[in-house]
Amino acid sequence: MPEKGKRLYDSARWRKASRMFLAHNPLCESCLKSGRDTMATVVHHKQPHKGDYDLFWDEDNWESVCKACHDGIKQMQELHGYSQACGVDGMPIDEGHPWNRS
Repeated sequence: MPEKGKRLYDSARWRKASRMFLAHNPLCESCLKSGRDTMATVVHHKQPHKGDYDLFWDEDNWESVCKACHDGIKQMQELHGYSQACGVDGMPIDEGHPWNRS
């Protein structure tokens, strides 16, 4: 039976897979969009998996982010449905941000 919830993050398989992913994708994708180079330390699920085993292991659903982006921007994005991150020009970078909607 597949592991559920937080136990997936505690597995040796996840630790190995996330280390490999970060080795191949070392920069924070959120910071790159904002014009900054920051080392990534967290593998974030772009679409929350909510315990879905297949979605959890789908590497197309992963992105490398730094801890600051993961704990701030990404969690706010999940809460509001869009990212509040801004580029170096101060404009929101998420196309789904209300500022960018027509």
